[in-house]
Amino acid sequence: QNWLPEKRMALRASKRWNWPCITILVHYRNRLKPTNFFEEAKFISCVPPEAQDNDDFVVNNAVDTLGLKELGFLVATGDLNAAIGSVAEASAICIEQSDEADDNYSDVTDAELSGPIADTESGKLYLIGVDLAKTHKRFMRVKSPHVGDGSASNSLLFIGALAVPDQTPLVAADAGLEERVLV
Repeated sequence: QNWLPEKRMALRASKRWNWPCITILVHYRNRLKPTNFFEEAKFISCVPPEAQDNDDFVVNNAVDTLGLKELGFLVATGDLNAAIGSVAEASAICIEQSDEADDNYSDVTDAELSGPIADTESGKLYLIGVDLAKTHKRFMRVKSPHVGDGSASNSLLFIGALAVPDQTPLVAADAGLEERVLV
């Protein structure tokens, strides 16, 4: 036991500790306080479930991103008999943005799938995520979802999931839901 320091020496520092630089602590909301996506998120039905053949999907709701930090467009395909894309069935599904809810939309850089959704992709999920901390315009939507000519109608659903709002939705309706059950 000769290698252990004496008790009186073990309780005091032998030399004052000095950092060679200045350390700044930055507050990151999600790192300091655990969060629950399902409590914080707000959901928007951008393109409600709809069946189409050789045409654009009729409803295409814009998402108001004011006060949000993240936005995810979840794409769910139903039974497909033709390819689905933006503007035409041969182009990739993409997201567009504008400062106004109804006019002057332009594409969000790199916010698109790798290609159109093929007619063989029934029952699949896709996600396009947008980091709103970067410079973006206030309103976003799916760019003119269009389905090609198939032998029957094709179904598709787009949901905008908005995460990390300035104010957490307290009730299901504030989150864009009919009902919210958290276990």
